[in-house]
Amino acid sequence: MPRQSLSFYWISKMCITLADVIYVMILTTHIYMTTKSATITALFPLLGVIASLIASTSAPLLMNRFPSYSLLFTLQGIKTFLLILLTMLFPLLSSNIAILLTFIILVSLCSGWSSPLLYAVIPRLAPQEKLVKVNSVFSFSTQIVQAAAYSFTSVVVLLIGATSTLIINNILMIFGCTTLYVSLHAIQTEQRAEKSPSKSAALLEGWKLLFQHPALRTVTYMDLIEAFAGTIWIGGITMAYVTTALHKGEEWWGYINTSYYIGTLIGGVLAWRMSTYIQNNLIRSMALGSLLFSVLTFLYGITSNGFIALFLCLLMGPAYQIRDISQTTVLQSSVPPSLLSKMYTAHGTLTSAVSGLSILSVGIITDMFGVRTIYIIAAFLILCSACLSFMLLKHTKQQEKDVSL
Repeated sequence: MPRQSLSFYWISKMCITLADVIYVMILTTHIYMTTKSATITALFPLLGVIASLIASTSAPLLMNRFPSYSLLFTLQGIKTFLLILLTMLFPLLSSNIAILLTFIILVSLCSGWSSPLLYAVIPRLAPQEKLVKVNSVFSFSTQIVQAAAYSFTSVVVLLIGATSTLIINNILMIFGCTTLYVSLHAIQTEQRAEKSPSKSAALLEGWKLLFQHPALRTVTYMDLIEAFAGTIWIGGITMAYVTTALHKGEEWWGYINTSYYIGTLIGGVLAWRMSTYIQNNLIRSMALGSLLFSVLTFLYGITSNGFIALFLCLLMGPAYQIRDISQTTVLQSSVPPSLLSKMYTAHGTLTSAVSGLSILSVGIITDMFGVRTIYIIAAFLILCSACLSFMLLKHTKQQEKDVSL
């Protein structure tokens, strides 16, 4: 039954991921075509980020009051209802940008509240010794689904229209909710975590978990460093790199993104094949992945050859996947499953806030010192992250030695 439940959860996760990308693509394209304003169009992701931060901050209060998996299913149901309502009213509301942005906020709140709950499901459905393999499969599948959605949504909209595409999106969400219910049914009996005695205790519980546990604390610091460094891959910075460092045309922006995407797919397969080794050497894999990613980022930042840059991007994919899957598994394995959602809430709040702040900082540094500088800084930051994981590895080995004595 757990394996069957995991399969249903995988189907649910893929349907929800696909629906989320289609929804974003449709509304982004529609808002831009309606307003012809990049500023107003940019309000879509901005409002989404703000709503997600609000949801992440307040999520522990909901988790403290309601059973986790009932709450998850209810939130996904409300999100599906909002998308169906949006589809029904779309012909009337398509020119009213203010109401469309209101729908965006409400949907983003539901996504923000349910996101940490979704992350906490896998450790309940998969045995701990199989977590790396399961995370590899989910990571690889998510990459495939997102790539397909980003590639073909605009074509589908042109062929059948925005409203019809939204109807397909709703069917995906309904199917995702149905399979989610089936997958959660097997763990319904374990869904209620111990309640915190007060609202303040509920809000702080996830933060305490993050910073009191040595492995969680280290991985959190690593994720914050890497969240800041990761903003070097936003479109504007990549475009500046292509034109000023590689001296190539704008089409190379697409080549760079495609090369990195292919690398992540290869990395997902490689992590799946190496799952036993990674599972038994989580911290070492995390450290080596970060170290390799740092070196490749540095070489990428200093090269002027476009084909070398493409090759380095291809190599970055496996390094990133091995590091990311290892870090995800460490997070999942470090606290009891009943507390995972609260831990992920605090973790997501921190990384989202750092990512938002770093976008502005990266732009300023690039304008002042040039695009190569930002890649060299990012490589140094990722190296610092690798050093943290090597320190954790040393600490873990010392603890094992003390226990054996």
